[in-house]
Amino acid sequence: MASQRRVKVLLIGVLAVVFVILYYTGDATRIQNQQFYQSTVEAMDARAAAKKSASDDSGLFQKLQPNRAPADAELVRSNREKLGYESKDDNQDTEEVSIAGRTKMQKPKANKSESENKEAQEKAEVEAELNAVLKRSPIIIFSKSYCPFSAKAKSILLDKYSVVPAPFVVELDQHPLGPKLQALLAKNTGRSTVPNILVNGRSIGGGDDIAALDRDRTLASTLKSLGGKRIMEAAPKAQKEV
Repeated sequence: MASQRRVKVLLIGVLAVVFVILYYTGDATRIQNQQFYQSTVEAMDARAAAKKSASDDSGLFQKLQPNRAPADAELVRSNREKLGYESKDDNQDTEEVSIAGRTKMQKPKANKSESENKEAQEKAEVEAELNAVLKRSPIIIFSKSYCPFSAKAKSILLDKYSVVPAPFVVELDQHPLGPKLQALLAKNTGRSTVPNILVNGRSIGGGDDIAALDRDRTLASTLKSLGGKRIMEAAPKAQKEV
């Protein structure tokens, strides 16, 4: 009896030990499975979050991209205007240039061609020559040495009348700027032919006009009226002698 009881106790102890071993082994396996599962889930969540973040960033970049070009273009245009690279009116001879981003000043455009610069220089030279000629006398006779109408006008004003100061004669065919002076006279007085008689810069006509004034005996009064104080005397020589 005693031996059977010992055997039962031993079996019960063995079963208890086996039960305990099985219990802890199963619990450890369960814990490991839970950790693997959680790690896997966390890794998958992290990967999904990364993809979503990349997608959101890409969409945001695409949305912002179209708006950058106008902003950058506007910034470049503003900077170019500040530096004076762009004029506000291309049809003008001057352009505004910013200094230190504040004060603006006008300067001549530097994009004229060499021919345009030369033409402007010649124009200024002809105008200066005409002004110099007009200062020589209140009465200027623009003539050509071979022209019969010019000869008629010179004969009346120089030989038939006594005028003080005497009229100054410019033979355009002998003057180095003759053609250009004649073109400028045509523009300023509306008369392109010779002779062209100017009194204080105003044209009173050509040879036929001077002859008509002489015939009507109004030439002297016309010269005095237009010449003002610059003409001290204007009268027919024959009348003066009488």
